[in-house]
Amino acid sequence: MAIKRFVCLANSFKEGGRCLAGIELDNENKPVFERNRPKWLRPVSNNEHGAVETALAAHLNILDIVEFDMLDFTSLNTYQNENVSFVPGSLRVIGQFQKSDLEQICDDRFLLFGNRGKAIHKDKINSLDHSLLLIKPKEFEVVERRYDDNEYPQQRLLFKFNEINYDLPITDPVFLRKFQADPSFVQDIEQIYVSMSVGVIHNDWYNKLVAGIISAD
Repeated sequence: MAIKRFVCLANSFKEGGRCLAGIELDNENKPVFERNRPKWLRPVSNNEHGAVETALAAHLNILDIVEFDMLDFTSLNTYQNENVSFVPGSLRVIGQFQKSDLEQICDDRFLLFGNRGKAIHKDKINSLDHSLLLIKPKEFEVVERRYDDNEYPQQRLLFKFNEINYDLPITDPVFLRKFQADPSFVQDIEQIYVSMSVGVIHNDWYNKLVAGIISAD
């Protein structure tokens, strides 16, 4: 067992609970890099999709510095090499990460998870070596759409990154609560950081998700 530390950049809705993830920090709260890229950690449970129980993660907020007791790296999939098992109940907040330090941990890949679309096909998923990213898009807009197979509207983030337009669902619960209470609040935000993740398989596709939204203002 090892004690690990990360800055929380996603605590999003996931089937069975929460998808909790962030970039590893050292003992001085400096980001850890591996092969010149920030190293992500995603604590996972033994549930079917690895979701952390909401009761164990609900007290954690984006930009919290979180420490936990790690058991092992667990992923059998190349693209989810960030996954680690942990001791339930060991997630604890020990500090706050500064927004001014987010710029240094943004990713510079040209494409988001290998293509320009909304999802990755099952035949391509194992060509990826990651399932988490932090980016700083140039432009963004939040829209609400209704679909025939869902009685509730879905909030989506439209944004431009490396001159490519993306249109992806938002799974950040804090941001969603704010938007649902007052959609106009986004008008006061000029710049955002976005935590991106790859969802579970659905009809042969792995959807790209907006797992966390951080105002840079």
